[in-house]
Amino acid sequence: MKKLFVLVLALMFGCTAAMAAVFPSTPTVYIGYGAGGGTDTAVRPVVAAMAEYLGETINCVNMAGANSAVACDYVLKQPHDGTSMFATGTGGFSSYPIYAYSKSSWQDWISFHPYSGPAVVFANKDAGVTNTEELFKYLASGKKFGVGAYGNGPHTQFEAICAARGVSAPEYSLFGSCADTAVGCIAGDVMVGAGSLSSVIDYLNGGMLVPIFVTCATPFTFSGVGITAPSVTTEVPGTDGIPNLNETWPIMVPRDTPPEIVKALTEAFNAAIKTEAVKKFAAEKGFNIIGLTGEEADKFLSYSISGYSWTLFNAKLGEGNPADFGIPTLKDYNWDTVKLTCPTYKK
Repeated sequence: MKKLFVLVLALMFGCTAAMAAVFPSTPTVYIGYGAGGGTDTAVRPVVAAMAEYLGETINCVNMAGANSAVACDYVLKQPHDGTSMFATGTGGFSSYPIYAYSKSSWQDWISFHPYSGPAVVFANKDAGVTNTEELFKYLASGKKFGVGAYGNGPHTQFEAICAARGVSAPEYSLFGSCADTAVGCIAGDVMVGAGSLSSVIDYLNGGMLVPIFVTCATPFTFSGVGITAPSVTTEVPGTDGIPNLNETWPIMVPRDTPPEIVKALTEAFNAAIKTEAVKKFAAEKGFNIIGLTGEEADKFLSYSISGYSWTLFNAKLGEGNPADFGIPTLKDYNWDTVKLTCPTYKK
């Protein structure tokens, strides 16, 4: 019995030491938006589950600015040894070429996408807006529309929705995050707006806001109030592709991170998205677990960049031209060609 106990201890400490040796120091995930926002809310449960699986401490630090480009460029300047990771939303990350926030793109990163989530368009209870027709009539009168930031997922999707409807995009009020947009709408600082569903679902379930439509392919029921918001695909003709622009919230490491660290992170990520805690969180927030890694993740992120950057460019919201960065339109997108712009696939 004593020998068996010693053997078990040796195996336990041996495994812990081996896993700890993967990281030269305590890892930190730099989240490119403020605390309590959509990205912050989405990332932390997955990081916690990964840390538990690895038997490690993984710190989370919020580093907002320029649609998360501040955190992006900061991490790229740190040693590429796995101790500095970057977390963002695909909408913000995809806006960099248009706004010249950063020169970084998908080729610089290995990304792990736990789930995707739609946006929701909502209204203040006193706005007199309860459906899509009333929304666009309200905006046509010159009223402002609230979003967290130019180029984030809800903003870019609403630009594409306006284009499909054949109307000019509204003047926007910026609130810094999707959660703050909802709070601003409740307070009456703006009467209509959009945010990631995960960030504002509690306000909608609590009856503090009126849902107009969601950007997923199917309707979504807010159980707290028993209201079902329709899909934009049935509300605005020509928006069947909008669900493909739903955001994900990837955790990323520089592409030249040592293979043994990438392997450990991949294993931890795949375990994390299967935990009951993460599955429960995803269900509560209206997320769809997708678990993209490797080439699937690269393909998804490059496709998102095409969709977001060209939508923003066509809306004349930035000076950058996606063509100057070799970014194809969605019509011309072909992964077999796009992937050759990354050294990983040239070998």
